[in-house]
Amino acid sequence: MSRFKLEWKSRKLTLRNVFTISRSSRSHVENIFVHLSADGFTGYGEASPNSRYDEYPESVVAYLESLPDDFFDDIEQAETLTTRLDDHKGHKPVQSAKAAIEMAWLDWWGKSQGQPVWRLWGHDSPVGPITSYTIGIDSPEKMQQKIREASQYPVYKIKLGTDHDRELIAAIREVTDKPIRVDANEGWTSIDQPIRVDANEGWTSIDQAKKEIAYLADQNVELIEQPMPAAMLDEMKQLKSWSPIQLCADESFEGDEKLEDLSQAFDVLNIKLMKIGSVVKARQVIQQARQLGLHIMIGCMIESSLANAAGALVALEAQYADLDGHLLIGNDPFSGLNLNEDKNVVLSDAPGLGMRFV
Repeated sequence: MSRFKLEWKSRKLTLRNVFTISRSSRSHVENIFVHLSADGFTGYGEASPNSRYDEYPESVVAYLESLPDDFFDDIEQAETLTTRLDDHKGHKPVQSAKAAIEMAWLDWWGKSQGQPVWRLWGHDSPVGPITSYTIGIDSPEKMQQKIREASQYPVYKIKLGTDHDRELIAAIREVTDKPIRVDANEGWTSIDQPIRVDANEGWTSIDQAKKEIAYLADQNVELIEQPMPAAMLDEMKQLKSWSPIQLCADESFEGDEKLEDLSQAFDVLNIKLMKIGSVVKARQVIQQARQLGLHIMIGCMIESSLANAAGALVALEAQYADLDGHLLIGNDPFSGLNLNEDKNVVLSDAPGLGMRFV
């Protein structure tokens, strides 16, 4: 009989405001929280499935149920677990579930060693990059209100991809002079308080993307995330060669795409654990991407501070962080991931991922 016990529980995370991007709106998400126990220690992980990638709470649970009882036996390092998850043939891969399992094992491992994972992995400091704070699509007046309410954050990420993007940016510029980072949705940190823009694949032609980028270049925008649909990689390569603003891949990178191709289309790579399915693999991709001249952002879905802590662990090796999922919800079940005065993400000194139930 295995000494490990795997359990899970579904929790509804409620957003403080209805969260709208170019393709959908949500008031809540249903995430699956994994508990992995052995030898008197319990590690916790979180899956935040996203329908954009054909993942749902039900598919996460089905994947967890497919794991044999002895799945975690004889695992002494995270790389072994990652390989075992990649080789598991009992169910169609569910990346958010794999991320949650690996997260839980790392948390358990750190607790069993009495050390935070960031220290076990050789980092000198638990302080990561400044995180951006996302402003979802809304009426100009409500987006202005959200900006005012989030005035303590030095970096905004503005969701775009509508037929009235310029009206939204003009409204935002009435209430803040912070440089903008644009996320066309398919991020970033800078010393001069930039705004980022995310279009979430919302601009569907080169002409449209060029017109919007030309406008944003005059609005002190630092970076634009996923200007065009992921399927339009050739067009993105053309856009990068022209763009006066750095471009960041999000939906264009799920984890197995050729980094050489992406480096020709983007300046920055947004890695999300729920898409790539592995903390270990994320670290490997960072090393490969750096060799190709890509900068790295660690992003998130709508997640609690538990999953964002795992993201912050990886962000210790990245230039940029977009780890605000836990800031956007009103019922975070965990605490332990902090922001310092400058809004850098700061991991706990507690063992494992350093998180505790509220």
